[in-house]
This record gives sequence, structure tokens and C-alpha cells, in this order.
Amino acid sequence: MEVIKRKPIAYAGEGSAIDFYLNQDKKSTLPPAPKKKLANWGVFDKDNTQHRTILSLMRQAQWTKYWNGREVPDIMRLSDFLHSDKSPVNKALKKMTPEEVSKVIVAFEGIVEWTFKNKKR
Repeated sequence: MEVIKRKPIAYAGEGSAIDFYLNQDKKSTLPPAPKKKLANWGVFDKDNTQHRTILSLMRQAQWTKYWNGREVPDIMRLSDFLHSDKSPVNKALKKMTPEEVSKVIVAFEGIVEWTFKNKKR
């Protein structure tokens, strides 16, 4: 049996303080679970034209970061996107078929359009 250690809290409500203490939400007293380290799904093939198209769209969508004084596409942000529910294909970029990569390209075209539509406001 796992013993859950909780910090004492001041009770200022009605009823039994002991019942309140024992029945409070146990999730709020536990430490947050460590984030799971996800594999980098944003690794691309520089010789694949579809992958280069995605990199171009990332620059257009301003998904970039500075590295060694240069602005480069943010591959970890791409990886996080591919892991998320918003991605049309939840798979590593290098493991995708050409049809699946085209779905990601269409999604990025929508992201670019949305980015510039909101910048005009």
C-alpha cells in the first residue's frame, strides 16, 4: 500500500475538519509527474523536396529560432507539432510516405495563411 504524504492545511469551512482533510482532491497534493521526453520527429532529409517544402513553410510561418547567429527552422517545434493531436499524421517525418508528407504540407499552408491573416489585424 502506497502512503501519500500531505502537508497540513488550515481549515476554515463547515463540518468536520478531518473529513475535509481526508476527502480533499488528492491530485492537487501530489507533485506533478515529470514530462515524458518525446523522440525528435522533426528530423528531415535535405535531399527530399517535400521535406524542404516543409522547412520553407516553417520559415514563412515564423517557426524559427536563432542558432549560431542565424535564423533556422525550429525542428523541435515541428516535432512537437507532429506529436500533437493537431497534426494530420502522427509519425516521424522520415517515416512518412509521400502522401502523408503532403497532408502535413497542406496543414502548414493553413498555418502560414492563419499566421498572416492574424498579423494584419
